[in-house]
Amino acid sequence: MRLRDLYTGGLTWRELISYVSGLTPASATRTAVNGGQPEPTGEQVILADIFDAVTTQDWHFALAHTDEKKPKPRQPKPYRRWWLSQPDRKNHPERIAKLEDARRRKREREQAIAEGRLA
Repeated sequence: MRLRDLYTGGLTWRELISYVSGLTPASATRTAVNGGQPEPTGEQVILADIFDAVTTQDWHFALAHTDEKKPKPRQPKPYRRWWLSQPDRKNHPERIAKLEDARRRKREREQAIAEGRLA
């Protein structure tokens, strides 16, 4: 199929979508459609779930067999799923607003100290 067939009538939008969704997750087209981030394969998703299940089971076993006088083991962190969109905490608008407010209060405090209003 050629993309120009979409404009000449030889290819419908529905057919194009089905062709793109039928490509492998590692294909350049699906990566581009996904905003430049490659999609995970089915094996990667299943392995992440298995990893979480095994580490959770191991933690439960260790928790049940730990002496009561000793500290309990910490709960394991889940496997990092890079294919799920993580919120950008560094540039989040709320965080930026809090930082700017803290910087403003610091400047006001330093000015008040310099003027002798605060000790």
